[in-house]
Formats: sequence, structure tokens, C-alpha cells
Amino acid sequence: MKFITGRDLFLISALLMTSIGHADITDVSCVYETTEQDIKETAGHSHSHHEKKASQWFFWRTKKTVEVSNAEQSFGEKWILGDKNDVFYQALYHDKKFVMDFQPTDLKILGKQTNWAMRSSLLPKSLLKQLKQKENGKFNQYDTVRYQGKVAGVEYQVDWIPELKLPARIKKTGMNKTVLTELKEIYPLNKTPHKPQLSEKYDDMDYADIGDNESHPVVSQLQKNTGIGYFHQH
Repeated sequence: MKFITGRDLFLISALLMTSIGHADITDVSCVYETTEQDIKETAGHSHSHHEKKASQWFFWRTKKTVEVSNAEQSFGEKWILGDKNDVFYQALYHDKKFVMDFQPTDLKILGKQTNWAMRSSLLPKSLLKQLKQKENGKFNQYDTVRYQGKVAGVEYQVDWIPELKLPARIKKTGMNKTVLTELKEIYPLNKTPHKPQLSEKYDDMDYADIGDNESHPVVSQLQKNTGIGYFHQH
């Protein structure tokens, strides 16, 4: 299934994943900005073709939850680590005060099992291993390490913050497009001015119950306009 609301947000979160364990995660609140620019190739040369499309988004992380949201906070996604290290997922339709809950079994049936460590940061550890370590730098008070190289025909340049296990900057060029993601703001989670929307009082529904609730006003609207779910084609 495919829907448009929050599409860019999911593409970002799917593009940037990690395989680092959760034992040493720092609780943080971040503001990232992702800019996409199409590239046109002419006679063997590449140059910018379309205007840049920039979007800011929020990232909140604890040892048990990872949440992202678009800048308008109209749509978000949340991953929750269960007691048995299984992962639950929520699609947060803030503008509709509605939550769609996905159980681990739902994700398995849909072929979208989520590894917790792949959501707790924003870059695959396996990718860093394939890049060459370059110079060291700084982002605010944090030390950074630059990694650079080509993987599967895509050029990467990554400024990595080892202390936080988060990227300060990722530049990815390939498939006639450059995607630049930059960390703009970072705070301890308990001191952030950017609070996630509270969803505890939202109307909620299990994904498995959609078929029995097609007359639900939000469900029917989502199915009619965009379809339900966060599993986009990309």
C-alpha cells in the first residue's frame, strides 16, 4: 500500500539507518534538514538541473523509543522497543488525532520487520565500514569523523559524531540526484524546545483491524485518498 502524507519523511528514515546497539544510546532531540537536488548529465558532465527541495524534520531518541516527525508535526512515526526486544511501530496522524498501531507480527507478515538498532541512529554501521576514514572535525562541542567513498555506485560523504552515534552531515550522490542531510540543532532530550506531539489521547486502531473498520471516518478517508500504511514504493 502507498500513501502520500509523510512520504518524504519515511524515505528519509528508510534511507538513513544504523546497526549500532542500544546499550550506549544518548537521549537526544535533533532537528535535521534534508535537501534534494536533481542532477542532469550532459555530454559526460553533471550539473544541477532542478531547484533544491529542502525540508526540516525532527528526531527524538531514548533507549526505548525512536520518533520522527515532519516540521509541521502533521505526521510522524514511532518505534517502540518491547520487553522481549521486539519492535512495535506507530504511524502518527497528528493532524487527524489518529494512531495506527503495528504489532511485530503485522510487520513480519508485511515483510517489514524492524531491527531496533536500525532505527536508533541514522546511518548503517555496515556502510561506514565500506567508506574511507578521512579528517576529523567538530560539530558544536562534539568531535566528528569524516567518512568518504563510493558504495554500489553511490558517492557518500559522512560527518559522523562518535559520541552520539549520529550523523552531523550526510551527502549522497547517485541515480541523478544529490541528497544532503544536515544536523541543524541538537539538545538533551529533557531540555529540548522541540517537544513531540502527545498522542496518548488520540483515537487508535490496530493495523489488523482495518478490514473491520472501513467505515471509520479517518480510515475511510485515508483509504480513499492515499491508502493506509507507511510502506511506500521507493
